[in-house]
Amino acid sequence: MKNLIVKSSILFAFAIGFSFSVNAQEAKSDSTKTDSVKTVSSEDEDWKISIGKTRIIIQKDNESDTLDLSEAKEKEKKKKEQRTNHFAGIEFGVNGLLSPNQSVDLQRDAQFLELNYRKSLEISFNLWEKYMPIWEEKIGLVTGAGFKFNNYDLVQDIVIVNQMDSVFGVVDPTRSINKNRFKTTAVHVPLMLETNLGKDADHSFHLAVGGTVTYMLNTRTKQKYKQDGENYKKKDKSDFNVNDFQFAATARVGYGDFTVYATYNLTPLFENNKGPEVYPFTVGVAFMHF
Repeated sequence: MKNLIVKSSILFAFAIGFSFSVNAQEAKSDSTKTDSVKTVSSEDEDWKISIGKTRIIIQKDNESDTLDLSEAKEKEKKKKEQRTNHFAGIEFGVNGLLSPNQSVDLQRDAQFLELNYRKSLEISFNLWEKYMPIWEEKIGLVTGAGFKFNNYDLVQDIVIVNQMDSVFGVVDPTRSINKNRFKTTAVHVPLMLETNLGKDADHSFHLAVGGTVTYMLNTRTKQKYKQDGENYKKKDKSDFNVNDFQFAATARVGYGDFTVYATYNLTPLFENNKGPEVYPFTVGVAFMHF
């Protein structure tokens, strides 16, 4: 009887121990599973799942919503950078006058207009430009508008006068002239055919040829001279029989932002039979584009 009781106690203890062992193993297994499987969301862009040492990343395809818009913006940006303005901006040039036979040696009745080219300068402020494409940015028409200020520095000590509907130079022996200039202010409008070839605006070759229409706003002379030991400044504002409307041929060539331009008047500076027949020309550079 005693042995039976001992055996029963041992079996009971073994059963209780086995039960605790099974429960512990199941708890450990559940804990391991809980720790080894994780799901992480990253800003609603993708899902990351880890099982043990294995990581699975599921990416959310949200690029399709913005891909077309981004490409369109990039294409538009690239398109705009294919061409920059070549007329609108500030220009600086040197003025000259040609005789009817295209010589800088002026005929006798125009010799009073002999110029000092170092000081005969033009500055233009071209405030507006319009490009009208024929073939995208490669070929098109260019127009615009701007103001130009031309200065003709005279070599001879003469006074320009407008008398009896005629412009000519008169020598005044009582004056010792230090500065003698003929000035014009005008509005000009071009119409040019332009080619623009290159991979982008900064690495492109451009060429434009065409004509300009100029309307004279005012003309004047400015002198600084000494007379009887006194210094004087004199300005004479007159039309000096200058043609109100003038037409010129023009050409522009450059690379990137750098442009060289030239204009040659097809219309004489003065009205017919009211002054010497001379034709203005200008060669210069555009050093700032708007």
